[in-house]
Amino acid sequence: MVEAATEQTAGARRVRLDRRMIVDAMLGLARDEPHTRITFKRLGEALGVDATAMYRHFRNKDELTRAALDRITGWATDAGRASSGSWRQRLETHLMRTAELALEYPSIGAEGAIIDPVGPGDTSAVEFMLEMLAESGLRDAELLRAYAAISGFALSQSSALAHDVLRNPTAARDGSEPWISTFGSINLTEYPLVNEHRDALLAMDGMTVYRAGISAILDAVEMRQAAARPVA
Repeated sequence: MVEAATEQTAGARRVRLDRRMIVDAMLGLARDEPHTRITFKRLGEALGVDATAMYRHFRNKDELTRAALDRITGWATDAGRASSGSWRQRLETHLMRTAELALEYPSIGAEGAIIDPVGPGDTSAVEFMLEMLAESGLRDAELLRAYAAISGFALSQSSALAHDVLRNPTAARDGSEPWISTFGSINLTEYPLVNEHRDALLAMDGMTVYRAGISAILDAVEMRQAAARPVA
């Protein structure tokens, strides 16, 4: 059970809840029971309170999920800011941590592509990504275009990695689920390039695809900046 602050009132044990405590409980369940549907009832059981107590702090589960998602988004940003190296290395640290946390807390990470946390963690992530891309030399419309590409890809693909865990109880939480599991009974001779690369395609996993997408976008940023430099 998640530990909660308690006080004695007229001989009865009463749990004193706050928003942080409830988010902590949700994250704990998302990590420890990745295939359990997290409801206010289940949270109440974990905290030792009636489920209706959650409504004093969150209007509904969506609001609670936003708060939990904002928390892990902030953690990913903290990892990027704490890292060292070039703008690209720090940004890659942040983006890889985003995927890792989505896999660690799959029922929360799976919502990343459809729920906007609208909190300090999310805002700090936007600021950090813009800072790193600005450090690369991008400005104005090009800066925003690169941010849109990297943010959109990272959120959608990390969410997809989390969904792999949710739908498969035996899935490892490391992004190693196949990107393409099979081509079934399709006659691949009609698709020469797929046929040529069949084994390599089937060997790809979700995290390989995630890293490849991040690298492709950041490679494009570096190439664009290199092309813009004046020739000596």
